[in-house]
Amino acid sequence: MPGDSVRIVLTEDDLKELFSLFCSPTKYEKEQMYSPSSDHYFSGVSLSDEYQLNEEKREFALDAWRAVLFFLYSRGYSLCKDGKTIDLFFSETDFV
Repeated sequence: MPGDSVRIVLTEDDLKELFSLFCSPTKYEKEQMYSPSSDHYFSGVSLSDEYQLNEEKREFALDAWRAVLFFLYSRGYSLCKDGKTIDLFFSETDFV
């Protein structure tokens, strides 16, 4: 029903996955972060460690946008704007 709101609740694993997605700009790196046998597997991220940002703000913004879109897509969400639903499938293929 239009107007119903869906609440998104993030778990610790969700936050680890989002952080790992943000740090994985290529398709190959993204595949590694979902592989339990990889050193880059997202579940091993320590969220209490400090993180030093050393990118340009533009690259940071693009990486964050890409990470959030893919994260939402992988959970089955879509976006809605001006009454039109936008499938987030493009986040799987466009961010190589």
